[in-house]
Amino acid sequence: MATYTKKIAINTLVQIVGKGITTAIAVVMLAYLARYLGVGGYGEYTTVFAFLGFFAIIADMGFYTVAVREMAKDPESSRKVLGNIFSLRLIFALVLLIAPLVGFLIPSYSEAVKIGIIIGTFSSLFVLLNQIFVSIFQVHLRMDRSVISDVCARTVLFVLTIIFIRQNLSLQFFILANVIANLFLLLLSFAMSRKFLLFKPLFDFKYWKHIIKESLPLGIVIVLGLIYFKIDTIMLSIMKDSTAVGIYGAPYKILEILITIPSIFMGSVFPLISKYIKEKDIRFKDSFQTSFDFMLILAVPLVVAIYLLAKPIVYLVLGEEFAASVIVLQYLIFAVLIIFLGTIMGNFVVAANLQKKLVWVYLLSVFFNITGNLILIPRYSYIGSSITTIATELLVCTCAYIILYKGLKIIPRFHVFLKVLFSALIMGIALYYFSNINLFLLIVLGSIVYFVVLYLIGGIKKEIILKMIK
Repeated sequence: MATYTKKIAINTLVQIVGKGITTAIAVVMLAYLARYLGVGGYGEYTTVFAFLGFFAIIADMGFYTVAVREMAKDPESSRKVLGNIFSLRLIFALVLLIAPLVGFLIPSYSEAVKIGIIIGTFSSLFVLLNQIFVSIFQVHLRMDRSVISDVCARTVLFVLTIIFIRQNLSLQFFILANVIANLFLLLLSFAMSRKFLLFKPLFDFKYWKHIIKESLPLGIVIVLGLIYFKIDTIMLSIMKDSTAVGIYGAPYKILEILITIPSIFMGSVFPLISKYIKEKDIRFKDSFQTSFDFMLILAVPLVVAIYLLAKPIVYLVLGEEFAASVIVLQYLIFAVLIIFLGTIMGNFVVAANLQKKLVWVYLLSVFFNITGNLILIPRYSYIGSSITTIATELLVCTCAYIILYKGLKIIPRFHVFLKVLFSALIMGIALYYFSNINLFLLIVLGSIVYFVVLYLIGGIKKEIILKMIK
């Protein structure tokens, strides 16, 4: 058990380091791209990928999560699982062909957006296929391989972006850069996965029926989840204009980068959680509490720091042209805390095979989100979308926990939360007092203050640190 825990810790740490690198690349690229394209141009860029996201997630249908769960339960069946899921994914990927057709029917979309959708379709396809190989890395607790391919691909994207900016090229070329980078990602992941598992496309129709039956509820949940997560951008692009999308989309990109953190952690522990729940091992409750505490330790200081530093962050990354994005970031950062906790709830619900009950939750959330945006966007534009996002995430997190409590009788303890909150407030005071110094120094200072205070008051135990490094 200690060895397995250590593997999970190392696996998570490697992913966090990798995500730190790719985040740095993404932030720098965002700075260049936002300044080059401007508010309106970046709004069109955001619209293209938000629009394609709907069709990509329909093509996904939850196959990735089912693949990880099935292989974790029965490692001997890995070739059968992946061979059949790979074939299914190729068939479902045909959904992506509908995206350009629908895009051309939306009169408010510019010619640049419509052409961008056609080009970007291939980017979505390569990402979908790459997830097959990522599932191999995840089950074998070797996500370092996924990190390597991801870092290399993001580097390719960054280099191409800089080259295209210097060549003074149009929006479509920056979308093409994503296509090239994601093709590179797919090929590199494929090459590295061969060490762990070789498989070929399979057409076991009886097993397909089983996979579809297992993935369909999860697929519906994922589709509905993406609708409420992305619909605000699409509604802004149709009800307002590309400028509103740019003001909202740039800080939303920062949110998307941050919420990959809980996904990384839960992705590492998901196979173990599934095993515990399947075997009715009481340790799944300890796993939940550890995950809950870990998310709070990361999320609460993020909320405090980014709320206080929103203006210098936006001005540094995006430029003064995006000044209106400051208040959007201050709103959206509260959604980050809720999403961190909601990620735990969602993963435990899926691990316990209770995902069918999430369908109604996400149906409610989609209705709530669309209604909220219809009411608030006409009057408050991107601020209305920000408020609706926070309220929707809170609704989903609360409902997911209710399902979890009824199914597994899990009740989180909040003793660590109080220590985290106190430490974050002390950090906030330090950030406010020294607000005139360099932003990077402020971030370092805030991190040191937070973790030192948290350690001194027992929010982080010395025994846990030693256990992680032994």
